[in-house]
Amino acid sequence: MTNKHGRYWALAAASVAVVVFGSAQSTGALWRDEQIVAGGTINSGTLDIKVGPNGAEVNDYVLAALGAADLGPNGFSQAPLSIRNSGNVPFNFRLQGTTATGTVPLVLTATTVAAEENCPAAGAPTGPTTQLYTGNASGAQAPVPPAARLLAVGAREVWCFRLAVGADPPQSASSTVTFSFRADQT
Repeated sequence: MTNKHGRYWALAAASVAVVVFGSAQSTGALWRDEQIVAGGTINSGTLDIKVGPNGAEVNDYVLAALGAADLGPNGFSQAPLSIRNSGNVPFNFRLQGTTATGTVPLVLTATTVAAEENCPAAGAPTGPTTQLYTGNASGAQAPVPPAARLLAVGAREVWCFRLAVGADPPQSASSTVTFSFRADQT
């Protein structure tokens, strides 16, 4: 009788081995795929946005001209910022956001102008202009998302930034505004 039971155990073990082997084969097929793709070209490039004075643009720039001491009621400070595509691929860019720190509430106006001299320290921007944003200096985005501005290789655009205080600004207070730009390859 032990011989008979030995055969049953051997048969049962062989059946389990076949089931395990068969199940491993079928799951392996679920993780495999092939696809033939027609030939194509992959191009690489350099996306590089620079800001600062025309001809001297850098990655990080302190716009020192956009500031003033002792701004009175309804006072403002205004300065141009040149934005240049110094890479070798065109890109879409935008003012992604602003951060304002301090206690002086500021209103930001961002306008494109033809050249830096069209954004005087006093008075309104001159020449052909396009206003991109006006509102609270904190959290500003221009143009309104998801829109962006196209900048060709080697091209530049000048933005005129104006920061204004209200009719009753706090005394002996200050604020700092940081602008962050985003560029995406087209």
